[in-house]
Amino acid sequence: MKKVLSMLGPHKVPLILSIFFATVNTVMQLFIPLYTSKIVDEGILGENMQRLLELCLVMLGFTVLSIITSIANTYFSTKTSVGYSITLRNYIFDKVSRLSQSDIDKIGVSSLVTRTTNDVRQVHDIVLSTLKSLIPIPIMLVGGLAMAFYMNPKLARLSLLSIPVLMVLAIIIIAIIVPMYSKVQKLVDKMNQIMREKISGIRVIRAFNKTQYEDNRFADTNLELTGLGLRAARIMACFIPVLTVLLYSLICVVIYLSVDAANYLDVETQYEQIRATLPNMFAFITFFGLIISAITSVVSILVSIPRAVISGKRIKAIMEAVSDIVLPENPVTPKEEDAGKLEFSNVSFKYKPRPAEKKKKFALKKKKTEEKPQKPFELKNISFASAPGETTAIIGITGSGKTTLCNLIPRLYDVTEGEIKIAGVNVKDLSPEEIGKRIAFIPQTAYLFSGTIRDNICFGKKDATDAEIWRALEIAQAKSFVDSLPDGLDSFVSQAGKNFSGGQKQRLSIARAIVKGAEIIVFDDSFSALDLATDARLRASLRENLSDVNIVIVAQRVGTVLNADRIIVLDNGEPVGMGTHRELLESCELYREIVVTQLSEEALEEVNGNE
Repeated sequence: MKKVLSMLGPHKVPLILSIFFATVNTVMQLFIPLYTSKIVDEGILGENMQRLLELCLVMLGFTVLSIITSIANTYFSTKTSVGYSITLRNYIFDKVSRLSQSDIDKIGVSSLVTRTTNDVRQVHDIVLSTLKSLIPIPIMLVGGLAMAFYMNPKLARLSLLSIPVLMVLAIIIIAIIVPMYSKVQKLVDKMNQIMREKISGIRVIRAFNKTQYEDNRFADTNLELTGLGLRAARIMACFIPVLTVLLYSLICVVIYLSVDAANYLDVETQYEQIRATLPNMFAFITFFGLIISAITSVVSILVSIPRAVISGKRIKAIMEAVSDIVLPENPVTPKEEDAGKLEFSNVSFKYKPRPAEKKKKFALKKKKTEEKPQKPFELKNISFASAPGETTAIIGITGSGKTTLCNLIPRLYDVTEGEIKIAGVNVKDLSPEEIGKRIAFIPQTAYLFSGTIRDNICFGKKDATDAEIWRALEIAQAKSFVDSLPDGLDSFVSQAGKNFSGGQKQRLSIARAIVKGAEIIVFDDSFSALDLATDARLRASLRENLSDVNIVIVAQRVGTVLNADRIIVLDNGEPVGMGTHRELLESCELYREIVVTQLSEEALEEVNGNE
């Protein structure tokens, strides 16, 4: 929590003012019982109306000042906590954006969303309640006990007996609730994940008639979360009546002892002591109520602290996360003559395993089991070089590592062995800005952001002109359908482009990459949703208009890669063939099998004859 709370630094001024007004407000509250006693003693019992009026005005002044300082404390504590949560969310968002894809995969998207929203809210709430309640409590306890001892040491000592009882109850409650809150946060993560999957995959769910199954899955998790929350709430609900019974029991004891002590006094010789019993009893009961109220507030906050601590640990895990992608201290600027070059040198890669969960301190020791075999390489010994104006195609059966290879080019992951050079420089020596400037990447799943078509196309080049946008759309074979829309470039795009078909989203994603004007464009199976005619027109348009760009294409269709300068055939992450279409037909059995399954022997002979 220390690191998480360190983000309060920029909000020192409202923080200090909140503490100041909370302190003044508490002191004002301590004066009110004293003047209540004086009003009863000197004004009412003393039958002195002038003195009564004076004391009432003073008490009214303390009350008004207490209200003003309470409002000020609320304002500045809220300003501090809200400002702090904004700072914390911005920090987490910025940190997540700098994490590698591998780090994001380890934590999970749903968990990241929960930590940025719900967990930050938990920490915000504890900061707010601490500034409003916890800081004044020590003053209230010390001041109240001091006043109580000043007025009646015997009764004050009696009130001290209640404090250990309350603390024991608080410790028991905290010990029970902490594990519950830890599980609650995990269930919130799970609910977010289920909700995200249902919304994203709603068409698949309906197609397989699994709506009821998903509803039941959500309901089960929701019921488990609700049950856990109710158990925690019931435990807390039991604590409040215990405090109430204890408070009024002690008040009854105070009244009984005060009256009993007054009965033993002589009316004639000890009249002043008898008269002082009533105002002192009122003041003492008020002080005792303040002390009990302070203890109750402490316990309530202490019970909520464990939940905030758990949230703080989850946030801290993000704050302390070290990205697998280590940025260079002194980035290298590539030479202009090497612009657009791409080279793989003996590249091998495997995904890093998820970190093992920490074992509990008191967990039973299990017998040692055999060590799990190391995860195999996803890619092994990939080597090739391509230059501007060349097209490198990557083909292979499903799961052969094609997308993994593409993800290494923009450095979404770091290679395990070997090196990748962009413009003649190892990608690890280039800054993220330099890589982003030189590479345009179209992922396997086309993704559009909410906004307009213009916003999406200009994502990589904010100052793109309409002429540049329409040219990119024309190359990507998207001009016709965009032009047919009522609002054209300003047509609305829903979240993830749900209001466009798969083929339309792919063409808009391709146009977005083209308008960027990058030296290297990576197409990760970006033609899969296009019909054969559109695919052919698009490839012809790319060859004609992007003749100076280094193009890398991952494809399932043989027709997409026929005219590539270089075709790399992958099988289980290893290159089993490299060359042109004609060369691979003669030298690579796997490639020939893929071609035959798609084109048939007759079509194959026709294609060979046309080359």
